[in-house]
Amino acid sequence: MKFKRDTSTLIFSFIIVASLLPVGGRAQKEDDNWPSLSYLRSDYRQVSVVARVNVRTAEKVNHVGGYEDWHLVGEVTEPFKGKFRKGDPIDFYHGAEKGFRRELFLGDKIVFLERNFVEKEKRWVWAVLENSTLGYNADRGRKLSLIRRSQTKRRTH
Repeated sequence: MKFKRDTSTLIFSFIIVASLLPVGGRAQKEDDNWPSLSYLRSDYRQVSVVARVNVRTAEKVNHVGGYEDWHLVGEVTEPFKGKFRKGDPIDFYHGAEKGFRRELFLGDKIVFLERNFVEKEKRWVWAVLENSTLGYNADRGRKLSLIRRSQTKRRTH
């Protein structure tokens, strides 16, 4: 019985890792249109800041059980919501399962951020909304611009 459970865990882990890696042009093409507008709109509403960020550095700062906290530093290249402007420096924290490589966090990303209070350090920090960080592509940028415009129109009416 233990062998079956371990095999199931191994297969599940393989499926998760495989789903993160595009396989061939067709898989990449389908992924280019994900997530849907409604999915992005839902995440957009849950946070204070949404931005396209060029993440330059990523450093593991803590680990608890099977999870790690990463401190990321970069520059805002396109703001969609919140107080940050193009060119502003930004640093934030990202929780992830143990074992992810630093390279996964670097580069051109779309981040959905909320303020979290770190009790141990008695300070507020920006942290990503769980399972929301995405690599940037033109389709995602277009969808977020559309959401931003629709939110702006709502506020002015």
